[in-house]
Amino acid sequence: MTNGNGNDFPVWALLPKRETNVSSFLNKYPEYDGRGVTIAILDSGIDPGAKGLQKTSDGKQKIIEMIDASGAGDVDTSTVVEAVDGVITGLTGRKLKVPSSWENPSGKFHIGVKNGYELYPKQLKDRVVKEKKEKYWDPFHKLFIAETTRKVQEFNNNNPNINQLSQQKKLDKEELDAQLEILITLEKKYQDIGPTYDCVVFHDGKIWKAVIDTSEKGDLENCKLLGTYSETYDYAMLTSTDRLNYCVNVYEDGDLLEIVSMSTGHGTHVASIAAAYFPDEPDKNGIAPGAQIVSIGIGDMRLGSMETGTALTRGLIKVAKSKCDVINMSYGEQSHWCGGVLEHIHQIVDKHGVIMVSSAGNRGPALSTVGTPPILPTDSIIGVGAYVSPDMMIAEYSLRDKMPGLGYTWTSRGPGMHGALAVSVCAPGGAITSVPNYTLRGAQLMNGTSMSSPHVAGCVAVLLSGLKQLNIPYSPYSVRRAIENTALKVSTWEAFSMGHGLIQIDKAFDHLVTYSNSVEKSIRFHVTCNQKNGIYLRDSQKTKCPSLFNITVEPIFLNDSDADPESKINFEMTLKLTCDVPWVYVPSNLCLMYSPRTFSIRIDPCGLPNGEHFTWIKAYDTTCIEKGPVFHFPVTVIISRKMSGDKLNWSDTLLLQPGKLVREFLEVPAGATAASLRLSCLENKSECCIVVHAVQLRPQMCCKTHEYHKLFRLGPKEESVCVFPVKEKLVLEVVIVQWWTALESTTVDYSITFRGLLPDSPCISMHGADGIHRVDVQSSIIYEDMLPCAVLKNHVLVLRPNENKVKPLKSRDVIPDGRQVYELQLTYVFTVPRSTEITPVFSLLSDLLYESEFESQLWMLFDYNKQLIAVGDAYPSKYATKVDKGEYTLKLQIRHEDSALLEKLSEVSMLMSLKMASNISLDIYDKHSNALINGKKMSCQSAAPGSIVPIFLAPVPNDKFPKNSSPGSYLSGNITFFKEDGPKKADTYPIKYIIPELPKRPPSVKPVADKEKSLEDEFSDEIKQMKISWIAKLTGKSSKDLFDEILSKETDNQCPVLLARLQSLDKEFEKISENKQKKSHLLEMIELADKILIASNCNEILAALGSKTDKKDQANLKKLEQQKSFVIEALVKKGKAMCDLLFLKSDATGDEAEQGSESSKSMEGGEISTQTEVSVPSEVKSPEGDTTITVDKLNEVHSELQKWSDQADTKVVGFTERLCLVHCHFGKVLKLVLKQQDEKRTLENEKKCIELYQRLGWDHCAAFFQRNLLVRYPLSHTLF
Repeated sequence: MTNGNGNDFPVWALLPKRETNVSSFLNKYPEYDGRGVTIAILDSGIDPGAKGLQKTSDGKQKIIEMIDASGAGDVDTSTVVEAVDGVITGLTGRKLKVPSSWENPSGKFHIGVKNGYELYPKQLKDRVVKEKKEKYWDPFHKLFIAETTRKVQEFNNNNPNINQLSQQKKLDKEELDAQLEILITLEKKYQDIGPTYDCVVFHDGKIWKAVIDTSEKGDLENCKLLGTYSETYDYAMLTSTDRLNYCVNVYEDGDLLEIVSMSTGHGTHVASIAAAYFPDEPDKNGIAPGAQIVSIGIGDMRLGSMETGTALTRGLIKVAKSKCDVINMSYGEQSHWCGGVLEHIHQIVDKHGVIMVSSAGNRGPALSTVGTPPILPTDSIIGVGAYVSPDMMIAEYSLRDKMPGLGYTWTSRGPGMHGALAVSVCAPGGAITSVPNYTLRGAQLMNGTSMSSPHVAGCVAVLLSGLKQLNIPYSPYSVRRAIENTALKVSTWEAFSMGHGLIQIDKAFDHLVTYSNSVEKSIRFHVTCNQKNGIYLRDSQKTKCPSLFNITVEPIFLNDSDADPESKINFEMTLKLTCDVPWVYVPSNLCLMYSPRTFSIRIDPCGLPNGEHFTWIKAYDTTCIEKGPVFHFPVTVIISRKMSGDKLNWSDTLLLQPGKLVREFLEVPAGATAASLRLSCLENKSECCIVVHAVQLRPQMCCKTHEYHKLFRLGPKEESVCVFPVKEKLVLEVVIVQWWTALESTTVDYSITFRGLLPDSPCISMHGADGIHRVDVQSSIIYEDMLPCAVLKNHVLVLRPNENKVKPLKSRDVIPDGRQVYELQLTYVFTVPRSTEITPVFSLLSDLLYESEFESQLWMLFDYNKQLIAVGDAYPSKYATKVDKGEYTLKLQIRHEDSALLEKLSEVSMLMSLKMASNISLDIYDKHSNALINGKKMSCQSAAPGSIVPIFLAPVPNDKFPKNSSPGSYLSGNITFFKEDGPKKADTYPIKYIIPELPKRPPSVKPVADKEKSLEDEFSDEIKQMKISWIAKLTGKSSKDLFDEILSKETDNQCPVLLARLQSLDKEFEKISENKQKKSHLLEMIELADKILIASNCNEILAALGSKTDKKDQANLKKLEQQKSFVIEALVKKGKAMCDLLFLKSDATGDEAEQGSESSKSMEGGEISTQTEVSVPSEVKSPEGDTTITVDKLNEVHSELQKWSDQADTKVVGFTERLCLVHCHFGKVLKLVLKQQDEKRTLENEKKCIELYQRLGWDHCAAFFQRNLLVRYPLSHTLF
């Protein structure tokens, strides 16, 4: 029953603080609320205008620095201009009016351009695109479609017999149909890629300032002028529509502008949990309302908010320079091992003394799912799990009843692969608090370890605030020990998800104050066993008998290399070693000096029941036992069920209680490749929400390598089956649990059945030149129906770099102590033969982010016009991109401190995977003999346990390879062996088919000459052809003189000479400015074209081409094709000249094309009648008298041309466009231009389209495409 009293709402639980005693502590010590402490938030960026993030509790600026470390907001402003009459011309071409109020002593302005949508988080972009379409496109476009549809219908109703239409009506119908087709196509292909903003940077004599022309018309007066954020705290809203707050930074003496936005709202929520301050609503405060924040955006907008090595390194550089006290990083990935980036993190903690707090991850509930950075093997990071309290359940999640507090189902669990628990403590993992204004909401519920981590970071800030005010020394190690030793082990505590327990800030503070003079306060104990930070026995071979382990303890001082030598000399501790389980035997004592010490322990797992077992080896200072352990060394043992002999399956009945997990560890039998888990609900009650999580671990591979996760609802008496791949002989952990919100228990039956068809190679590689490829498939578990299927889906090209360059980066990329970061830029150029999906893969560094020894890798894909198409990083499978036919350029950046290492990669190839238009299925046979003769293909076979079934893959026929295949490229796909759908989908193997050298095409048959020519004749012909070609190349008198000379000597075939002169005149026409000269020029072109047509005997050529010509008569066929090309070019140039004459007539009478468009009337009534005298070769008489050009005659030329060529052919499209313009058929012209754009987009054609949209009256289309013109055709490639 609900309580009607609204005042009883537990507001304090929306951003929980009572669970960790923050509220009571700050009531007792209100000035220890984070004052004097700076928290660096490494996240997706923060909205400086969000509620609670303006001021601290003592009135200081809340966010004191903001940077975008990813580079996504960078703008190249290296172009410098000066104002002329108070106006500068931006790179967009817009005139930018400089306000008189601006102070710019140098008079120099740095200018650049930025695509507005590159500043938008995806959520915001989707909203703005939708709103703009609904406001500026749909109302107009839908109306035009409706009106044009009515016109088409009216025309069809008035002209029911299409076959009897006049020539003009046919043209009118084509125009209407073209307009409707274009409108419908534009609606289908609508894609808003955003506006382009001019950016202006200048120095006012004191600081750098910048402005973004969001007016898009040069109205800088009404655009917000911002100073560098750290100096002014200026920020602004981009537009009133998006409500996106941003700020700016300026680098490299004005040559680089950094626009700081947000990649998601995540960072704002995180910052609010850590340190928001609401002066009038204290219950909404963050954990440390007095703390200040440095916002460091590590989420790259171009990658959908993914962090990069570049961003992490720059972020850590900023932390060091800004002297931050605490880092919160609610970001991370699964990593196989630790690389260069994590070494930077380690140095920030161990050298600079910054306390780093990070989220454990949201990949639970299975063990060993903690992500990076908390698994850093130095134990430098405080990893935080997510806890949900009873008050949170009621206030945030609106559950009907309270339950005991527990770890969320999804919170990642330890231990890490190196044995360390990786989860230090847990904290509330959900909150309703501030989010960015662009979301159009003030607050939002978010949950995850991303929320528990800033809670602990805020707690650390509160602790440091008190310690600083009391002048009590501390270190990252003393703070961590205090937090861990005082954490609360709640009733549902488990070490894997909660670490040492729920953080308790009051007890941690008392611990730090009481033991502030401890000898180990500035020391971390690096405790290892076989170079690992814990003992993790998971393999059954290691748990079947007792084992001895040597553990090494090494004390390391904060900033050890610069630590006081006297402190090292005087350091000595006597330690008491304990362990609270009977199966671990440890020595009692250890005397520790400033040097590594080793002791031996014995672990006897024999007799332990099935399941997980965890303990710590603890070391206490014998002089002060009460302060708790000075270090913990974790030990985890997994006892699994052995699946062998007759026990190859497992089943049980489970009572799934709220908040209780059931873990089963099974040793996967040899030969197993798939597991089938069957769950049956035995209850008649309501449905339940079940999580099934299965994980296997392999050395140097993270948990997601062999992981299955499914969340589903299971109704009363309902059954569900989960099938997933497994690896033989490895321990499989299966977790079955109700979702954490479950309030009632439920009973289920479950069974796990193993299946197996195991090929002799996990990755099948087949070379086309090897012929038939054999694969042996073994069945080891049960009888299996086997029906192999191999499908090749992708064509993988091997690309060599066209260009490489190594160079040092700028000021943002210098690591403290003067370590310069270099970049290697590799450029790859390739062609895509058709529209498809591509995936760039840089194999050398694929799937390596935190693991990589190189700092970072990032690639950008550009089209022929330099438009940015896609961006990708270390994980190629995430960045499959659809592209159109055309030429593309991919730029890859790799970064490292050592330029010599980068030089070694300067010639490394890249793979480009293109999805094929249709898959290629390999023919599979059960006998080699059948494969040889393409005999009977393999059908379903039953494979008995212990049997080996050979299969034979036949090579791919040459005619099935993609046209752009080349030696070295290959086809990739998958092969399966099961017939049954479940295991067939789960158990797949990669297959690679290497393309051999393909047979060369036979050379074309050379035409047989009529008779053998002498060398003198060949020389004479070559000279003549050369002279004819120069007629076309030359212009003016030079061309005419050469034309007269050759034509006077040519009696047999004058067409090539006439055509060359016609080409020269056509080229020369563009340079003529006077109308009178243009007219005579055009008339001469028409006359030349007519002479070519008369001399060509058009009807004879058409008849010959239409007849069944003997294809072997190559000489005659080639001659006919040449004559055909003469006719087509003559007709095209004649038609173009006639159109241009009509346009001149229109200009002369004032009847311009724009007027024709407005009145929707063609120029049929106009004709040109002129007295002309045309100078022609002496042997050809020029027509004298009245020369008349009419639209009807123009239509006749067009009709004749249609006999020879399609009107959309590239050779004739110029004339077709002009003809349509004569008739004011702008729709048909637009259709032709759009078709050219489909083949290859150009800026020139794009501008033509915009002009035609305007002529058609489709102003909304013109405005839309004009707005994103510079996005499609940028001036330069985007910066990394």
